[in-house]
Amino acid sequence: MMQNHNTQFSLFGYGYRNHQGEAVLQTKPEGVADIWSVYQYITSPTAKEAQDTLRAMRDTATKAECSDFKKLNFRFVCFRGIFSSRKASALKELSPYAVVDIDGLPSTEEARSLVHRLSADTHVETALAFVSPGGLGTKWVVEIPHWLQDQTYKEQYLGLCRHVVLQYGYEPDWGCSDVCRACFLGHDKECFINNKFVRL
Repeated sequence: MMQNHNTQFSLFGYGYRNHQGEAVLQTKPEGVADIWSVYQYITSPTAKEAQDTLRAMRDTATKAECSDFKKLNFRFVCFRGIFSSRKASALKELSPYAVVDIDGLPSTEEARSLVHRLSADTHVETALAFVSPGGLGTKWVVEIPHWLQDQTYKEQYLGLCRHVVLQYGYEPDWGCSDVCRACFLGHDKECFINNKFVRL
């Protein structure tokens, strides 16, 4: 089935501290985005300063401190579709996309190498692939392949994870199978984009 290359999904603003002082994510979207607009954002310098700070924190900050910093300093999208609120029951319009997280890599160089390998996958069509804001992970945004389309989203996500393990030998984050999973948008000037999404 031909996909609309301008298919949209929800875009969320920066998080905030609640009354208890906890860093929390926005629950109401600030608008919508598509693959091309996310690519433009990621390759712009908008998030570079926050990303440089996050990467400098890696050796001294706790995992919780890094998590809080990401929530407060990075915008995010829910690639699976358009939501009225960031919860599964509030999904209003489904997109053809999923994002697989491969975290805990030993270096940014290895994350970059994996971006190149994933973007050339011949069994799953890549929409975007980029190094995560923290620098030690890869975000692989794909179109759900035909061999998974009749399954639930959780089954689709786990099927994509198994594909990563079998084809590339990397262990993805198996816990990201919720339909409203947040994907933080950092800065990656070498972000891969599928040519069919490019608008001139």
